[in-house]
Amino acid sequence: MHYYQKRMELFFIISVLFIPLNVNAKEINSVLFSYHSPQHQVAQLGQQLYRALQQQQWKKAEELLLDYQQLPLHETLLIDYAKAILAQAKGDFLNAEFYYQQQLKQKADFIPAQTGLIQLYFHLREYKKAQRQLNQLSNLVDLPNDIIQSIKVYKVKLASYFQGQRFYQLNFFYNDNINHAPDLAEHIVSHSTQRTITLRGAKPITSTGLTHYFSFYQPFIIYSHHTFSSYSYARYIDYHSYRSANFLALYTQLDYRYQKSQYQWSITPYYEIKKTPTQYEYQAWGSETQLSYLINKKQTINLSFDYKIKKYQKALNNLNSQRVSYSTNHNYYFNNKLRLVNQLNYQFGCKKNTLLNYQQYGIKTGVYYPLSERWYISFFLQYQFKYFNNYNPLLKKRRKDNSVVFTTNIKNKSPFILGFYPAIELRYTRRLSNVDWLYQYQQHEVLFKLEKQF
Repeated sequence: MHYYQKRMELFFIISVLFIPLNVNAKEINSVLFSYHSPQHQVAQLGQQLYRALQQQQWKKAEELLLDYQQLPLHETLLIDYAKAILAQAKGDFLNAEFYYQQQLKQKADFIPAQTGLIQLYFHLREYKKAQRQLNQLSNLVDLPNDIIQSIKVYKVKLASYFQGQRFYQLNFFYNDNINHAPDLAEHIVSHSTQRTITLRGAKPITSTGLTHYFSFYQPFIIYSHHTFSSYSYARYIDYHSYRSANFLALYTQLDYRYQKSQYQWSITPYYEIKKTPTQYEYQAWGSETQLSYLINKKQTINLSFDYKIKKYQKALNNLNSQRVSYSTNHNYYFNNKLRLVNQLNYQFGCKKNTLLNYQQYGIKTGVYYPLSERWYISFFLQYQFKYFNNYNPLLKKRRKDNSVVFTTNIKNKSPFILGFYPAIELRYTRRLSNVDWLYQYQQHEVLFKLEKQF
């Protein structure tokens, strides 16, 4: 039976935990050896039990487990392993952890139990426990190459939860309307023998330019499901043909997150400032609350609420505002890695100049699709309807805007040069307004990005 146990352990190591459960019966037969009765009966029933677990036939596996436990020469490790898998399938993660631990009490270097615990802790977002278990597994000698490679993958995943991440993006862009000008022909408003009044909108300003974006993210695991992190970024835009529009934006936030396997909740206070070449334009602060819920393996939903206060410099204090935003996001993951994203959002803005108070409704839909192992593409279409609450005597109407934004992104997952990943973004914006000579415009943007995380 010791030989049978060794063969089962080797097969579990390579096939059960780091490779999806889709190995066929021929591969099992090449590992499991038959014995003369009653050993043959134990091996045969053990093989059937394992096959049922592999094919996720949980009811059949439970029946086979009951029969297998009645055999006098059964393997306790296999029984505890089956109980752990079945408990995990039912969502009974406490018992799953218990039975994995039972296996390690019997055999401290039993690799299937160690790797099973690592996967369980990842699923439960217990990253500190996963890290401890991964370190124990790494200390074992003579590990198969498949296990060694998988350990490296898991260590990279864990690093994102414990180590700071720096990100830099260099963006070359072309924008044919940076000032959002309507570009409408001059038209006559009124005409008399004494004078003629005409309206003429501004002309679009076209420019190329560079954007520098640098961010730093630092996570801190407080305890178990509780995570505390900080995030900051600096963004500088340089318009080659319109230097007065250049600006620097600074942003920082603190984030508290409570995570469980089925859902996560977070609250994020933040502060930002925007500065032009001559003076700061505004500063803002606020807080965002999010709730994410895993509906099933293919669907997630995210609810968010954001409250923001924006304060402009003295000359523009009529623009001082408070903004409340709500949004709902739904993600659906298809089997071919296609991801469908839908969003509904509502925004209410209240400014010091009450003529600028507004409400905005929006809908956004899009897809992410992998073109190959290295490239993926995304398409997004966004529609917004914005109307202002008060009648404007200067405009002689209550302003209403409709906006459509279409965005395409193509990104390479492999480094292009010096560790930078290339990406291309195309964006088209069209806004219609009942005050067309002032607020209506269309805009085309082409952005080539080089991104690096270190």
